[in-house]
Parts: sequence; C-alpha cells; structure tokens
Amino acid sequence: MLMERLRRRRKSMKLTQEKLADLVNTKKTTISNYETGYSTPNNEMLSDLADVLETTVDYLLGRTDNPALTAAQEQSIPDFANGKDIRDFKTFLQQQEVMFDGVPLTDEEKARVLGYMESMFWEAKRMNKRRKPPETDQ
Repeated sequence: MLMERLRRRRKSMKLTQEKLADLVNTKKTTISNYETGYSTPNNEMLSDLADVLETTVDYLLGRTDNPALTAAQEQSIPDFANGKDIRDFKTFLQQQEVMFDGVPLTDEEKARVLGYMESMFWEAKRMNKRRKPPETDQ
C-alpha cells in the first residue's frame, strides 16, 4: 500500500524521485526503494514524506482513503458531510493555534480542545444544512 500511495502522490504533485528526495533530504535511490517496496521509511521519514506530499501518514499507510484526513478524523465525519464540508473542516483544524493566556497548550490539551471544537463544527454544519432550503431545478 505504502509504495503505491507514495508513488501516486509524488506523481500527482509532478515531482520526480530526485526532487522528492531533495525535499526530504535523502537520495533518489532511497525514494526508489520505498516505491518498489525494497525498503520502508522510518517514522521520521514517513512523517517528512507526508508533509512534503501534502497528505497524512494514515493515508500513505492505507489507514484512510482520504489523503487529507487521518483515520480518526475520517471516522468522525458525519454522513451528511460533502467534499466542501470536509475541506472546510481540514482548513478549520489547520487554522487553530490553541493557546490559553498566551501560553501554548500541551499536545494532550490541544487534542482535547480540538476534539470539542470538532464536535461543535459538525453540529453547526448539521444545523445549517437543516435550515438551508433544498435547491430545486426549474
């Protein structure tokens, strides 16, 4: 799974193996070995690859089919959500710099706050969809 998704994401971003290798500070042969399954990246490299390829480690490993969301985020998406809703949600999460009294929260505190915010985000989307009149073809 990893080798296929790595190659697919690299090509979709129009990157050569050499360019991707430069971006993650490794050699072209290393990227080639990952894509052929000859070797597997360590956790740090996997994270770097996901960042450069603008995706998640979960997607590269096959834990989710959505390149924009982690498996946990994908499971929390309600049935009514469409593609735009999911893009809005991803943007929402990326924009959040969680602090209290100007002091950054720990990762655990941030995860709890973002979990509450996620619930509120989807509840607001659900309520807005109920209020919005259905579109009609005329």
